[in-house]
Amino acid sequence: MTYSFSRLNLYTACPYRFFKKYIEGYEEPTTYPLALGKGVHKAVEDKINGVSHSEAVLNGMIEAEFHPEVTMDEMSKLVSHAPLTKDMGQTEIHFQLPLSDEDSAPMLQGYIDLVSPDGSKIVDWKTNRVRYDVRDNHQLGLYAWAVGQLKNINTVEGSLYFLRFRRASKYVFNQLDMERARRWALSVAN
Repeated sequence: MTYSFSRLNLYTACPYRFFKKYIEGYEEPTTYPLALGKGVHKAVEDKINGVSHSEAVLNGMIEAEFHPEVTMDEMSKLVSHAPLTKDMGQTEIHFQLPLSDEDSAPMLQGYIDLVSPDGSKIVDWKTNRVRYDVRDNHQLGLYAWAVGQLKNINTVEGSLYFLRFRRASKYVFNQLDMERARRWALSVAN
């Protein structure tokens, strides 16, 4: 079976919600935070790839499916808070990797918001109203592990960039940190 960090995290937070959503197929309604996050991620991605600010924000609104609580003003403001530079890296990098060497190993997949050209830095954009430390959960540890596997590198700087606050929480993940995150994911998946 294939898992993402959010699926594994949901299972640890509420096994019942995981069961309803991923086993029974219950479709949860799109919430304001989810719609805003999807829209801002799309707009930031577009801006990094050379799209004008106004067009990127419009594309973000489309991605947010014009959710009634998401405004163009809020999206524009959050996107303008992102510290973007030309050629800063690849956006929305998809990965899918086995969590162990076993033939029946569960797979981990995800999308990394931004990966620097050499793979040594990754960024995840956050629209949250509350900041937290990059080490408070295993998300960036897993993403660092994935980049380490894909680029054959031993350290990866992971950043959560909180757009509302224009602040990042950064940590340099080493092999031990990455392995700890992988083991957590494998344990939860199993």
